[in-house]
Amino acid sequence: MAVLRLAALLALICGCSPRGDAQAPPQTGLPTALAHASGTKPGPVEAEMRHVLYHVDDRVVLQIDYLRGALLPTTKAPPWFDDPTSFRIAIDTGDVAISPASLTALLNRYVFNYDGTPLKDLTVSIEDGELKQHGTLHKGVDLPFTIRATLAVTPDGRLRLHPTSVKVLGIGVKGLMHTFGIELESLVKVQQGRGVEIDGDDFILAPSGLLPPPRIAGRLTAVRLLPDAVAQTFGGSTREGHTEKLHPSDPSARNFMFFRGRVLRFGKLTMEDADLQIVDGDPDDPFDFSLAHINQQLVAGSSHNQTDFGLVTTMPDYGDVLKKEKDRVAMGKKSGGGTSR
Repeated sequence: MAVLRLAALLALICGCSPRGDAQAPPQTGLPTALAHASGTKPGPVEAEMRHVLYHVDDRVVLQIDYLRGALLPTTKAPPWFDDPTSFRIAIDTGDVAISPASLTALLNRYVFNYDGTPLKDLTVSIEDGELKQHGTLHKGVDLPFTIRATLAVTPDGRLRLHPTSVKVLGIGVKGLMHTFGIELESLVKVQQGRGVEIDGDDFILAPSGLLPPPRIAGRLTAVRLLPDAVAQTFGGSTREGHTEKLHPSDPSARNFMFFRGRVLRFGKLTMEDADLQIVDGDPDDPFDFSLAHINQQLVAGSSHNQTDFGLVTTMPDYGDVLKKEKDRVAMGKKSGGGTSR
């Protein structure tokens, strides 16, 4: 009897039955949502954006009403937000507009910003349903010019600007050029790889080459001039996966960017089987976002893990973050902060 009692006591302490037939607790596997994450390989990260003011820089802003596309790696490494050369943005379908002010900055800062450029000091405006370009043409001497143009889409999905009026030194020369068989192409030599070429008298603009990294790849299907913007519609994609419907973690969000699948990096974080939704903290106006300052917006915002292991990050508008930073610096100067003897 004493032996049996001792055996029972040992069984209780060891967590096993006196007969020795108890089994170890079953091992729980990874949740289904995480089961294949560790085996995810870099590749296209599916993307959806709604009502986003995307800052190329502090002066060039794209007005994205809707975008369905993907972040395509440019190397074997995954897209990394902190390195804009690591990916390009493929637009499968979307509506993207650009204001005359942003288009002016884009042309001056990127497209025609190189030694020997034939065009400089450009200003773009919209007048009477046409795009008006004013600037300086360098042909031995600097000549002020003005070109008015209509817009159309080429069969291969680029933007065509067709001049209806050309003035140099305030004098109309379009008719004179045709009289002598002179085309704009022979007057203006554009550097290759800038997203613009001249075909006869027409400027041909390719979205894939106009912007600095991350580059944009997409096929234009329509363009129209609004009183305050050039509105562009993208479509006709044949990219595999572009028809897949995405399901953002917060479907009630009005202004957001959503990234799903494959591997995505931002800061020191790597998200495998990416599931990231960046939501506007102020839904009353479009989401003002700057990729170059994403960490500032992250620090000023908040992040919440979801039950399916996705991540929803709420950010303030970039303009608000910038204003607070300027106010902070101004207050520091007024109080004498940061000075030393």
